[in-house]
Amino acid sequence: MTLQGPANLRVYGVLLRDDRLLIAAERVGGRDVLKLPGGAVEPGETPEQALRREFVEEGSLQVEPIRLLHAPGTLYSHWIHGLYTPLFYEVKGDGEPVTPPGEPLELLFMRPADARASGRMAAPEKVAIERAVSALPQPGAGPAEGREA
Repeated sequence: MTLQGPANLRVYGVLLRDDRLLIAAERVGGRDVLKLPGGAVEPGETPEQALRREFVEEGSLQVEPIRLLHAPGTLYSHWIHGLYTPLFYEVKGDGEPVTPPGEPLELLFMRPADARASGRMAAPEKVAIERAVSALPQPGAGPAEGREA
């Protein structure tokens, strides 16, 4: 028996560094958008494997998924006028992003609040970012405070 996941399964990673978020600025469905790095899960891949591959392809970055942040189910995208099933992960990784030639995007670090307020980001990504940011230790909090166990 072969198991099959949802059609157009997509994975995206929230990479936070020094209060900045790695964002992919690109053109999707004729619109200039800000999104989280990531993309399609290919046949035979787990979502985590696809996420690692996508970060290498888009930014030459090695990342490790930490936890699933948001799994909103199958949604209709007004950008692509079709269905997709996104999974959003918190990831960690070192190094500076370098977009390979031929990748039609720009990777940059932004303040999470600026990305969410840009008007160029989809609602599910905003939820994932908010969940990642809200789990960060708050200034003045002890080591166990401000972070989910």
